Amino acid sequence: MTVTKTPQGRFRAIVKEGRRSVASKTFDRKGDAQTWHDQQKVALALGTAPSAVANRATLGDVLNEWMTARAKTVAGSTLREEGYSIKRIPASLLGRRLGSLRAADFDALYADLLATLSRGTVSRFRNTLSSFYGWAVKQGKAATNPVVDSRVPKGTGTEKRDEVYPFTLAELRAVHEALVAAHGAAKADVALVLGLTGLRWGELAALRVRDVQLVPFPAFRVSRSRPDGQAVRSVTKGGKPRTVPLTGDVLAIVTPLLGRSPDAPLFPSSTGTMLSGNNWKRSVSWAKHSRGRRVHDLRHTAATLWLANGVDLKTVQTWLGHSTAKLTADTYSHWMGSDADAAALARMNAVLGGSPGVQHLEAESGQMVHK
Repeated sequence: MTVTKTPQGRFRAIVKEGRRSVASKTFDRKGDAQTWHDQQKVALALGTAPSAVANRATLGDVLNEWMTARAKTVAGSTLREEGYSIKRIPASLLGRRLGSLRAADFDALYADLLATLSRGTVSRFRNTLSSFYGWAVKQGKAATNPVVDSRVPKGTGTEKRDEVYPFTLAELRAVHEALVAAHGAAKADVALVLGLTGLRWGELAALRVRDVQLVPFPAFRVSRSRPDGQAVRSVTKGGKPRTVPLTGDVLAIVTPLLGRSPDAPLFPSSTGTMLSGNNWKRSVSWAKHSRGRRVHDLRHTAATLWLANGVDLKTVQTWLGHSTAKLTADTYSHWMGSDADAAALARMNAVLGGSPGVQHLEAESGQMVHK
């Protein structure tokens, strides 16, 4: 029979290729089970459903194929993170047939992981699994994506998340000045550009002279990325091009660099090639001058300066290249002051005898001023 009733009162549809079962799915209603079965039989006849051979492949086998395919399309850091996720899958699941896994299997895995990991980390792990299954379905290696029906339960873990540790504007300028004094403006200016535009390192490294626009306003057109050790990618981590406006400080740095070939790196290495992040950090003694920050904290610096000085959340999301405004809000929630916060702070400063003013960033000069 193609549809059978389970002991729990549900209906399981089983798709067969010859005498082999190649896919199955359980439904609450018999009619839904029969409809799905018939659709899969048609897809099988057209060659778009999983074959019997593919259906016998294990989760571990197909994950290895996916990682090989991903190596050609994503940044090295993304590939490493996905590799860490896969290592969290126990051998008992890796050895099972891909088509035999259900949402309940992953629900149980999430619960186990929450004993040692934060819920955010487990949620990202779930997203990686869902991306994998989405690929497997498109490749005809799986009939459905069971991860979409799985849920990460609420819980707490012990993993420490990377903190947002931005520079203040005064600190950013002081670090830039120290780098200029020690290593010259050509190398030091990279730090100021990152700290005022919020670009990822790979995005800055891939910028060309042609990626600077001057009308209708000065901006970088960010459409490529070149992570260290990787080839140039024609897409950024956010998945689509974006425009990042340039303040007066950044424009003053960029303007002298424009009289070269349109395809030349905007910020070249000493040999004229694209910058390497590790080489740049060594050349400017970043560990010595960074005041404990990572280079990525320069991106956080730009974001927090924008938010703290009234740039709306949706605009900041666009400038950063985040996929959603929620991601921006979750990352920088502690830096999103409101007018009510400013008014309350002004009142308290008046009571305590402090300065009633609130600092804001001037758009052109980049200087903090009291208003």
